[in-house]
Amino acid sequence: MIDVYCLPGTMCDERLWQRVLDFLPDNIRLIHIVIPEENVLDRMVAALVESLPKEPFHVIGFSLGGYLVSELARVVPERLLSAVMVSNVGTALPESEKAQRVQALNWVKKVGYKGIPKKKAMAMLAPDHREDGGLLECIKAMDEALGEPALLAQLEATLERRENFDVIKASGCDWLVLAGRYDQFVSPQAMVRLNALDNVTIHSVSNCGHMLPLEQPKWMANKLEQFLLAK
Repeated sequence: MIDVYCLPGTMCDERLWQRVLDFLPDNIRLIHIVIPEENVLDRMVAALVESLPKEPFHVIGFSLGGYLVSELARVVPERLLSAVMVSNVGTALPESEKAQRVQALNWVKKVGYKGIPKKKAMAMLAPDHREDGGLLECIKAMDEALGEPALLAQLEATLERRENFDVIKASGCDWLVLAGRYDQFVSPQAMVRLNALDNVTIHSVSNCGHMLPLEQPKWMANKLEQFLLAK
């Protein structure tokens, strides 16, 4: 049995992985890990380290979780058997995105959180998926389940991110990076830099936005199985 510990993205829970799990063989088990409600990055990472196995393990991170995987490689590289980043490339936030997040944080603190707007949920999907009621409902349901405290902690803790290319290169394990071609949050320039690293394999999938585990679960399961069974 291959156990893989899974770190979700902002305002996502274990439902993020369910569609992928449906396409994986029985000898690969996905274990969901909750992102700690810490509003300082180093405290969030330290709490994650405590919640993960002490022996070496396989890890997947989606979006925010992908960035946190690169932070795990900074603090406990000896505990990573392999690492998968989905819809993330382990970089600092662009100034424009950081400004948007600060604005969102201030707004939520002022008036409270009313849940993810449908327009924002749709924008995270590829054009062909933006009217898919099942996908939109899943995004909304995960967001509602976590609520305002989780949103504030996740946004505050991860505003100031480090560039982790050197950390990934020096980690001593193999990395798989998966991204959708319509993902507005993944920098093509960062993908090129990652692709130049000897220990990184990159795959991108068409007809997919940011929510890759929900939009392309069969494709993701296939890439994940190939990667893990080659270990």
